[in-house]
Amino acid sequence: MNKKTKIILIILFCIHLILLTLVLSNKLNSLFNDATLRKGKAADFFAVYQAGNNILEGKSLYLDTEGISTPYSYPYRYLPFIGYSIGVLFNLLAPFTAYYLWIFINELLLLFNLYLTWKLSKSNKTFILASIPWFIFSPYLLEMYMGQCSFLMTSLIFYSIYGLINKSKLIYSYLLAPLVKPNALILSPLFLRLKKFKLLLLNALIIILTSSIYFLFFKEDINIFLKNFSDSWYSHGGNLGFKSLYYLIFIRYLNIPLPRLWFFGFIITFGLMTLYFTFKYKDIILTYTLWICYFFLIYKDVWEHHYVLLMPVFSLLIVKYKLTINKLFSKKFILIPITFLLISLPSIFALQYFFNTGNYVEPDTLNPLYVISYHSIKIFGVMILYFFSINLIK
Repeated sequence: MNKKTKIILIILFCIHLILLTLVLSNKLNSLFNDATLRKGKAADFFAVYQAGNNILEGKSLYLDTEGISTPYSYPYRYLPFIGYSIGVLFNLLAPFTAYYLWIFINELLLLFNLYLTWKLSKSNKTFILASIPWFIFSPYLLEMYMGQCSFLMTSLIFYSIYGLINKSKLIYSYLLAPLVKPNALILSPLFLRLKKFKLLLLNALIIILTSSIYFLFFKEDINIFLKNFSDSWYSHGGNLGFKSLYYLIFIRYLNIPLPRLWFFGFIITFGLMTLYFTFKYKDIILTYTLWICYFFLIYKDVWEHHYVLLMPVFSLLIVKYKLTINKLFSKKFILIPITFLLISLPSIFALQYFFNTGNYVEPDTLNPLYVISYHSIKIFGVMILYFFSINLIK
């Protein structure tokens, strides 16, 4: 790495730290629905912290005991492992001290992600471009504000993809990813295609063993956890996934007949397409991209911070095609920076300030044109990225 590259990286990292500091000091709240209309900073982290406190008190992880050990929190929704491991450990510290330590840990993960990106890059110019998704990505800023675990899961997945590419033991990072969030299981077909049967079997065994220990003592909590995967049909101001957009357009506004049938037809079609390209081609990075995009098309509750899942996708695409500035903005690859901007910039939540007299309300209560635009921009970027990847993989 030459001196010029180091200077540019330092500048990017400083920009990243400035943005993170502004978000954590509540200076950019108006850019995000979750920071403006929800409970407050660290609310998602406090859910894990409170769950850890519940375990220490001999209570259920999923028992809503908001305000007991933290100022506020959301209900605990993860697998038991996170609550009785990370949650318990963080109870050694005061709530906000633990929260800022969690942010520091995520920053270390980010720097390790950057190091692996450098190892994959073939030139300094490509590495600089590939570092931008790690440093400048607004869903990550919101992730840190909320104290979420999505970036931890994203990083573990990234390490496993790196392990697949370089044939290293980092592939086994995937064993931990579903314990953080079961959403990581969306990549199971990729590992199945690559005949990683041992890895998938170990994955299942670890989930079963670590969860069954808890559920043996709290049997009633199984149903509480399974509600995360219920077939819900609704939209709310924080949901920026396809299912929410579909609900708004085809159920609320157009009231089409048999809306669920059409939706299931859509996701089954895309699922079969994704399976087809997974098993027909061996491209790890593009197949990985397709499955991550597919997650945003099918999951019922896609919050803005969930888009951190795409940080390594953009970085790996830049590395894979050895992109430089000129090549990145060429006709063949122009959709990469376009989709990056659509997804990495904050949603248009803050625009309601200009026609709502400075008051912020749930976006879904406003003008339908604004509502549809607000819910569609990021998912539109995902769909472009999906079809762009298919075009590349053929």
